[in-house]
Amino acid sequence: MRWILLILILQLSIAQSQNITPGTGGAACVVAKNLGNSEAIEWSLGQPTISQAIANAKSALKERGFVYVFPQANSPLPHGWMVIIKTEYRTVTSRTRTSYGCGFSDSSEQDAERLAQADLRAYSWGWKPKHGYQVIEKQRY
Repeated sequence: MRWILLILILQLSIAQSQNITPGTGGAACVVAKNLGNSEAIEWSLGQPTISQAIANAKSALKERGFVYVFPQANSPLPHGWMVIIKTEYRTVTSRTRTSYGCGFSDSSEQDAERLAQADLRAYSWGWKPKHGYQVIEKQRY
């Protein structure tokens, strides 16, 4: 429970240090899930609002046939870096899980990747850094 609090504090401190002004733009990542497993991820960048970015990403996943789609990360940044990571790992009950993390930063791709790791950990409690991950998308928008 403490590590969740630490992740939230880290995310807030990074956001504050970036001087984010709400309502200036929108970017979002949405994940399709089934029985706790992530099946796919879609993102939308450079939208007028966060809600528009979420709606666009949800729509794209639903067009691909996914039923259960959930916003996972978003940002009011009109421009910046986006990094998406993916991991496959075994849970303590030996179930194979796929999970995604998404991070946005206006300062660097390294900051976006750190935020993607925090996002992954926040949504996939069974994931540990020792399981590793791969960067599946890195984009400046």
